[in-house]
Amino acid sequence: MYLLRFLEKASVRPTETAADAVDVEYRLACSGELYNRRVQTFDWRKSDATRVLLRAPLELFVASQPFATYPQELCARLTLTFVTEEGTGNISSSIIRLPDEDVIEDLCSILSLLSRRLISPVGKTRERRSNRPSSLGSYTSDLPMPILPPPRVVMWDRRPATIVTSMGGQRVIDNNPPPVGVDPEAFSEFLLKLPHIPRAVDVVYASRLYKTALGLIESQPDIAYQLLISTVESLADVAFGDFEPEESEKLATKQNVQQRARDFGLDEEKVKQLALDACEGQHWLKKKFKKFILDFVPLEKLATKDRVFLVPKNLCPQEEDLPKVLSQIYDARSGNLHSASPFPRSIGIGTSPMIKITQLPVGWFQQEDVPPVPWFERVVSLAARRFLIEKGPVTQAPFVESEGMF
Repeated sequence: MYLLRFLEKASVRPTETAADAVDVEYRLACSGELYNRRVQTFDWRKSDATRVLLRAPLELFVASQPFATYPQELCARLTLTFVTEEGTGNISSSIIRLPDEDVIEDLCSILSLLSRRLISPVGKTRERRSNRPSSLGSYTSDLPMPILPPPRVVMWDRRPATIVTSMGGQRVIDNNPPPVGVDPEAFSEFLLKLPHIPRAVDVVYASRLYKTALGLIESQPDIAYQLLISTVESLADVAFGDFEPEESEKLATKQNVQQRARDFGLDEEKVKQLALDACEGQHWLKKKFKKFILDFVPLEKLATKDRVFLVPKNLCPQEEDLPKVLSQIYDARSGNLHSASPFPRSIGIGTSPMIKITQLPVGWFQQEDVPPVPWFERVVSLAARRFLIEKGPVTQAPFVESEGMF
């Protein structure tokens, strides 16, 4: 994986530049607003220093003019070298290429997971190669990148404001996600440690699933649900790869086996052993899924109002119901995946201040077995970020929502 290879080289030899190094610049689109929270200023939108989000192992800046343009345009600059990819099979073949697209795609996935904002690549704007004299002037050393036709960028819709009118006047509510402060030092520390944590490749794979889910959460909530559940499964396997439940839990899953063994006249010890043997080879995916969320979600934060999505309070499960709701989510996923049973129509509520009549449950105050996907996205985000920060480990969270951690 080229992102991890790039970060590993940067952590070992941060100042070394190869002879065939290529400087690349990409523009990214952020469905939100990022700023450097380490800069002490009254208004970060009026300071150029707050535009610098990261200096090493790559540079990341806010390029938007003005600062709060939506989507916010980011600029990523990094130095890469060419790689050789060997073919497999009986025929020997190889490809030499610059892995910049791979690195940027995975970087956007990690950024999206840590910031809880959809961050997508827009396109490459520059490719500069040193020590490349040519009769064509600067063309071969500083390649111009085409900007036409404009690329299609995956981003969240801009949400309209809500205007509340009362006898006391009018109040305007901004429904868009609040700004996120970036700590460049904590973010750099996380990136440099990422290649060295166990199963770092699987962490990046999980971040890809999460970013894709964010891109589909408004238009395809059922697919987003599937991807978010897969994100948890992937991270849970990293966290609890060799997990096995208690013996009593194992036996509880094989009640039918135990009953059949009793019908055949086996004594209780043999019944128990047969049931335990029947559990061999199970991966316990559902149990690891629930355990990951219950172990890593800070319940005190989940109990507070979400400031990114807009799920009505009556559709958010209570804390004491969380284990049961997680089981229902996993079962609904299995039904949808294996027998095409649809999710409830209400799962799309919360991505916009407006609710379609077709999304409403039959009884508005009746909570569905499966909560809206924006609620579950928050659960996944809280658990994933806490797990990664502890696994890093880093001294503090790289991304913090303004007016408190989210």
